[in-house]
Amino acid sequence: MNGSGFIEMLARQMTSDLQTIRDSIPPGHSKALISKGVSFGVLLRGMDGTWNTSRVEGLPAPSLSTATADGKPTLLILPFHQAGAVVSLRQFTNNAFPQHFGMQPEERVGVGVDEDGDGVVNELTRADITAVTIYQAALPVPGRVIPDDPEVEKAIRTGEQRFNQIGCSACHIPHLPLVHQGWVYSEPGPYNPAGNLQVGQADPINVDLTSDELPGPRLKPDSNGVVWVPAFTDLKLHDITSGPNDPNAEPLDQNQPAGSEQFFAGNTKFITRKLWGVGNSGPYMHHGKFTTMREAVLAHSGEALQAREAFQRLPSYDRDCVIEFLKSMRILPPGTRNLVIDEGGQPKLWPTANQ
Repeated sequence: MNGSGFIEMLARQMTSDLQTIRDSIPPGHSKALISKGVSFGVLLRGMDGTWNTSRVEGLPAPSLSTATADGKPTLLILPFHQAGAVVSLRQFTNNAFPQHFGMQPEERVGVGVDEDGDGVVNELTRADITAVTIYQAALPVPGRVIPDDPEVEKAIRTGEQRFNQIGCSACHIPHLPLVHQGWVYSEPGPYNPAGNLQVGQADPINVDLTSDELPGPRLKPDSNGVVWVPAFTDLKLHDITSGPNDPNAEPLDQNQPAGSEQFFAGNTKFITRKLWGVGNSGPYMHHGKFTTMREAVLAHSGEALQAREAFQRLPSYDRDCVIEFLKSMRILPPGTRNLVIDEGGQPKLWPTANQ
């Protein structure tokens, strides 16, 4: 969850961009859905005002099938879970407590309600959920660990170059921009669904995610007032399997109604893995079945097939360099103030994500 506050804020801005484009489409026209350089296909509108999402890509099914009060597809970016199923840290938190800890939030079951019959009511107050949500949003971002070894440094630099050259960065975009002070995290968030605290139901809490008062390291605005978030993702769903029979496909589709035919049809589309912190956050792939990053790379197929085959064509040394590059992206030790350090925890000069 390190850096997750910045991830939610990216998703909020991208959702707002897509919805602004949607709202500008007159009947009988269509427009490309693009935010922060990421294309989500084309949204069409019929002469009768109806919406056609058949050419929209990279968004989960609920964002296309669920409509606003005036019938428009929501086009929500859902940045959490491997299938892109959760819109906010608050929803993530309210889901996780009953599922994993058997603790029921008031805002889900009601005040004074003992829905699980354990003799305890108000197990998690609204304030409890707010506190846990803000804690997660304020976690420090992952960074880079570059050993003081010339050969390893060279390998990491080479690996980063090859990563870009073979097409991995087309989906694992090295950095996405937060603009217009989008780094000020607000709770409750504007896209929290029913069953979660929503805007207008409580006084907002605002947290500047770039503040030095929070645990480091911190991302900072550049001279143009942009915070570049080096998460290596496009927050978009991609089919990275060879089809429903691929062993890496999921037997259930959590973005479909539970128990429905579509739910049991399975899923082959997954959100682009955020690679910051990947060096020490295994196991790997969306299902967590692989113990090494190399296994995960070699399992890419579908939309990622060309990049995987390009990786396989690299000389052995260059393939190893790509893995060394991935290993350098880590969650840094508590108390770290710099985004790039050596293995002793000391600051290290290294090109920043947006250079």
